[in-house]
Amino acid sequence: MFRSALSLACAGLALLATPALAEPARNLGITVAPLGAYVLQGDAEGAPTVGYSAGLGWAYRKPGAVLEVGGHLASSRHLTEVTPMSVRVVPLGDTRVRPFLGVGASLLVPHSRPQSVAPDTLGSRVLQLGFELCGGVGVELGENLFLSAEARYQNFSARGSPFSGERQSLRSTFLGLGMHL
Repeated sequence: MFRSALSLACAGLALLATPALAEPARNLGITVAPLGAYVLQGDAEGAPTVGYSAGLGWAYRKPGAVLEVGGHLASSRHLTEVTPMSVRVVPLGDTRVRPFLGVGASLLVPHSRPQSVAPDTLGSRVLQLGFELCGGVGVELGENLFLSAEARYQNFSARGSPFSGERQSLRSTFLGLGMHL
């Protein structure tokens, strides 16, 4: 009798859990942002560099969580910058409109170097390390699509050392369309 009751309870739990298991969790969001603009200040030339950029972003968040892990890659004619991982706070959780704030570590690769840089410091300008503060909002458009707007502030070393006193800042904004996978 106990075995049959236990078997029936397990079968009932399996039937109740089946719809939840059949529905795929859409925890990963990929964003393509073809509309981006940036301002780079503090480079060796002194004048701010302004340009357009395109990017690819990603975010992973479990349903109901207020923290997510994300990152992005953006490139323009003058530079490529990447934040492989940032930690973001999503205070409203699973809502149609999801604002977020985040912080992460960034890398910057300039595509062109000024001619005035001495040959011995040329190698130190290839990869610059820094940090990122970001904020944005995602708006659900349907079951799998969302609209994303993001603003970033990044601060990089102008020399090889990430703790160098010579700094440059990159401010950028992006608008894109995303998809839950």
